[in-house]
Amino acid sequence: MIEYVIPENPDDRILNRASLLMEEGGIVCFPTDTNWVFAASTDSKKGIDALYVIKGAEKGKHFSMMCSNISEASQYGIIYDSAFKKIRKVLPGPFTLIFEPTKELPRAIRGYRKEKEIGIRIPASNLCKRLLEATGKPIITTSITHEMLEKTDAGIYLDQDSMIYSYQLEEAYGHRLKMIIDPGDFEFHGSSSVISFATDDGSPEVIRAGAGDVSVFL
Repeated sequence: MIEYVIPENPDDRILNRASLLMEEGGIVCFPTDTNWVFAASTDSKKGIDALYVIKGAEKGKHFSMMCSNISEASQYGIIYDSAFKKIRKVLPGPFTLIFEPTKELPRAIRGYRKEKEIGIRIPASNLCKRLLEATGKPIITTSITHEMLEKTDAGIYLDQDSMIYSYQLEEAYGHRLKMIIDPGDFEFHGSSSVISFATDDGSPEVIRAGAGDVSVFL
């Protein structure tokens, strides 16, 4: 279940297997630069449905699309020149950026077009970058919180400042996950800052100020 990798040079065999598992509808867990996430393939309705179940969320709640670069993100979110000039200064980094979706959204997440919002992340994490290279496409992710661990049958109670470890995730969610990728020692920067460009005039709106400098958007 837990696959240990070297963060600077994760094993391609593990990453390729993780990609295949997601393509088949499985859920994979790994850390980003801000937190642990559950991940599914953008092309798998089975996988995205499983994300709703594991997150305990009603269908319709938006998850984030993780992309490898701004060019790829622009295929799925409408990024105007004014937004591009701002985001290129901070990406990759700990930001979740909300855009109006394009018509190119994969079938499994077409519902995002109805809500006219898609959240996109381009994290500064070598593990994420390499996993995205293995999949050859974006992946859908949702963050794992301490409260989620408390609500599982394992009932894992942690202080908000306590680190979450892979063995705890296996204990709490092992029956729902196909793989947990653990790069060993890593440090989170804190919750991502959330910036919306899906506004009436396309100007940025800071929804949440977290990790990363949001002043570049103001």
